[in-house]
Amino acid sequence: MSNKTRSMYGISRIDDPAHHTHAWRVSLRRRGTLHVKNFPDRKHGGHRKALRLAQQYRDALVRRHPPLTRQEFSNIRRRHNQTGVVGVCRFASGYRLKNGRMRYSWYWEAIWPTTLGEHETLRFSVNKLGEKGAFEKAYAARKRGLKQVKGVFWRCQT
Repeated sequence: MSNKTRSMYGISRIDDPAHHTHAWRVSLRRRGTLHVKNFPDRKHGGHRKALRLAQQYRDALVRRHPPLTRQEFSNIRRRHNQTGVVGVCRFASGYRLKNGRMRYSWYWEAIWPTTLGEHETLRFSVNKLGEKGAFEKAYAARKRGLKQVKGVFWRCQT
C-alpha cells in the first residue's frame, strides 16, 4: 500500500452542497461490527483539521480492533462446510474402466493459502490409508500448512 493509500485507508469524503454537508467519514468493519464516525468540517475547524482528526480516530480504531490475520481468516467456518474441519474435505475422483463402467477413488483433501492468490493442496487416499488415516493426515497437513501462513487479511487484495 502506498503512503497516500495508507493515509486514507478507511476514510472517505462526503461533499453534498445541496444539504450543506461536508465531512470526512471513517468506516471500518471488524469481526462483523461496522465502526462509523463522521468528522464535519464546520464542527472541527475546517477541511484539513477534520481530516487529521479522522486519521487519528482511524489509527486508534485500528489499534483497538486490528484486522484479521490470514490465519484467522483461513479458519472461519463457512455455512457450507460439511466435515466440521475448515480446509479439509472428502471427495471422489472418477475414472472410466475399459469396459465403460465408472470407478471412484475417495480422498481426503487439505487446502490452505500460501502466497497472495495462491494455495496448496494435498490429497490422501482412503483406499491406501483408510478413512480415519486419510482424514488424520489431511487434518495434520492443513495444520502444518497454516503455521506457514503470515500476514494480515485485506479483502481488497483477494
